[in-house]
Amino acid sequence: MTGLKKALLPYGTTSSAPSIVLPDTALFLSERGSLTKNYFENAVELLNREYDAIRSLAALNELVYNASYNFVPRVGQRYHLYQKADGRYLLSMIENWTAHEFVASVEYTADSVWKDVASF
Repeated sequence: MTGLKKALLPYGTTSSAPSIVLPDTALFLSERGSLTKNYFENAVELLNREYDAIRSLAALNELVYNASYNFVPRVGQRYHLYQKADGRYLLSMIENWTAHEFVASVEYTADSVWKDVASF
């Protein structure tokens, strides 16, 4: 090999060249491995919280859609869900109705989903 090409090589080509020191990959793997594990644990935790929120929203929507009401809900309006003594649910425009047990205040959204006003 010519001297010019030897100077461009990333490793020594003579016995007097500096020794090649391998990087400590075990240290890298132990540090980065735990960081990666934490990243995925946090991502799974976030997904679990989102899943729980969607499940509770679906349960609320099931209650509201199965409730009885004698009006057509309007988008953006606030309504109030009550439970009657017989266990059935009633959706009302009346906010403080003491005749039935209050369950939640909900708002009808443009995507046809009932959202709990307390969670806004």
